[in-house]
Amino acid sequence: MTGWAGTNWQFFDDEDIQTRIGVTFGFGLLDEEVAATGSLSMALSALRTELARPVELGAGRTGFPEVIAEAGTDTSTLLIRGATDTVAAAWRRLPGLFDGWIVTDQTSAMRPEHPVWPADLLRRTGRNAGALAAIQVTAPDACERARVLLPRLDPKSGRIRAVFFTTEQSLVGLGFPVREAASGTEPSRLWADGTAKHTGGSPAGPLPEGPGTLVRRATGNGTGSLPAGEDPVLLSTLVPRSAAGLAAAELLRAQLAATAANAGQDPAAIGIDMLGIGAEFCVFLVAENPLGESARKRVLMDFGKTMAMVPDPWVEDAVRETRHGLSPRLARERRVVGLDDDPGADTARVRQVLTQATQCLHLALEPGEPGPAHAGKTGRERTFRSLPGGDMTTGRSATLAIGQGSITLGTRSAGHGAGTKHETRIATKAILAVLEDPSGTLAIIDEDQQVFTFHPQLFKRQRALQRHLEPVLAGLPRLQINNGADPAALRHGRRRARHWPAWLLAGSAALVACLAVMIAVTNIDDPQVTGRITIGETARLGNGTTITATGFEKQPTAPTDAESQVAVQVRFCAGSDTKGAELPPETQRSVAPADFALLNQQYAYARLVDSGAQLRRDTLAPGQCAVGELVFRGVDLSVPRLAYKNAFGDDVLWYSPGQVPPAQ
Repeated sequence: MTGWAGTNWQFFDDEDIQTRIGVTFGFGLLDEEVAATGSLSMALSALRTELARPVELGAGRTGFPEVIAEAGTDTSTLLIRGATDTVAAAWRRLPGLFDGWIVTDQTSAMRPEHPVWPADLLRRTGRNAGALAAIQVTAPDACERARVLLPRLDPKSGRIRAVFFTTEQSLVGLGFPVREAASGTEPSRLWADGTAKHTGGSPAGPLPEGPGTLVRRATGNGTGSLPAGEDPVLLSTLVPRSAAGLAAAELLRAQLAATAANAGQDPAAIGIDMLGIGAEFCVFLVAENPLGESARKRVLMDFGKTMAMVPDPWVEDAVRETRHGLSPRLARERRVVGLDDDPGADTARVRQVLTQATQCLHLALEPGEPGPAHAGKTGRERTFRSLPGGDMTTGRSATLAIGQGSITLGTRSAGHGAGTKHETRIATKAILAVLEDPSGTLAIIDEDQQVFTFHPQLFKRQRALQRHLEPVLAGLPRLQINNGADPAALRHGRRRARHWPAWLLAGSAALVACLAVMIAVTNIDDPQVTGRITIGETARLGNGTTITATGFEKQPTAPTDAESQVAVQVRFCAGSDTKGAELPPETQRSVAPADFALLNQQYAYARLVDSGAQLRRDTLAPGQCAVGELVFRGVDLSVPRLAYKNAFGDDVLWYSPGQVPPAQ
């Protein structure tokens, strides 16, 4: 049962035996300026810390609430879970917490949800903190900005929309009254940098004509292409934030899988991710297995011509799948971003969405036309060479060329002949931000997520270098790398690592420091865990983090559906910090749905689908727990296996009782 009290309180039933109560704000990373990066995460982190404090329940009883915070793309959520009296006592604190005093010097920004394809999201929503969510950086004044943001988030102020939710109907109205009118002002029509929000609903036009419209450089939400680097993403498009949009997104995945199969590729290796961007979802289709360049181009170009030509039976099945309505979370998010209640899905609506999605298609291909981030040399350049230490320690040297419209970092490794040369050129007008670690190492990142790093003191003629560098970087947002985190850290789960020049990331006064980093990697205090255990058992990582997987319940699907659906319950309780020179301390205290994968009898991956109680991406304090559901869809899931991996190298597999565990 799902219902509403007024416009701002949602109540619903589910199978969780614990009571839940929470609030979703209509403010996310896309609403935060690049220069303010980290302030939202820090504000939510401070709220979580205060709400998680033990509560006195009388008669010598103490309650320990479980608190989860999430900074999403366009919404943010706080959730308290536990026994009803504990949850209620903790929740009563919330109205008094929207004050700057709760943000202290010890408050650290939590890890936010990060987009699959940041360069693409930037084209659609402009420059904002979402473009840097995959990198652990914050503004130098993030604490002060968080203190200013908290009163804006206060639901009593009405400045930002807020919707409350609970699984215990008796808690409706606790701390925050039920409102009959909309909660908060009308949502802004602009993203953080003034980019207008795409509202969708435009008349369906014809499919893109010819390959030229698809390979030109994508700008805004029109058709085109963008480089995806090493990410496994194949394409993105937009669908409404509705039942019809969800149905269309799954049909697009199925159509791409069929297109891949026609090209001799594995259709089961096409996955899907979605992020909210106001009235719409940005849908990302990804390849679980890498495609060769020629195969990728053929599959994507064929898909661009046929993406809306989905067979009628597929559409009818997709509409039937929506008969149960939206999940409570999606219904709540529609309301908090200013949408009316969803009218539901029918064949006509889904067909219209499929056609409209062709007008917003971005392919992960190198564009045919050069963009600003790939600008060539512009006028005279000043070139600065690295100190001799590069050749003595790593066998590499570097040059930094500063021109009127671009900045270029070139590296050359020792070897036969001239050695191996690599060059990264960034147009100054495309620079997104400048990142800096405590030792003075700079990392410059542009709109296409190109990055190069250097330390000015490792180059000759340092004063002249600084003199020419200052006007190029003047006025750009300066952000700090958090807690000694390496900006080249792996993006694990389904994302591949983004490799930046490790020798330039040492951040010391001499290049020889990179040798100390290499030695430290082999001297990790906590051992990696490789576990093969049965469903229901608890895995314990080297830092004390525990992970329990239970349930593995097969959910009903249509009788004609060849795929089945399995729900897994996960409880993740954080241990102490990760000890390792190249990994941030919260590595083994962070959890995300992408850390888990469900394998069928042939060890093929099922795909993760959305659910109202989904486990959320979060970074937990030691001792805190996150509980949630993971729902997977695929074929041959009668004997499922759940896999977990993290950037530290821990690797756990849960298998059904009676199965022979795989070789370790």
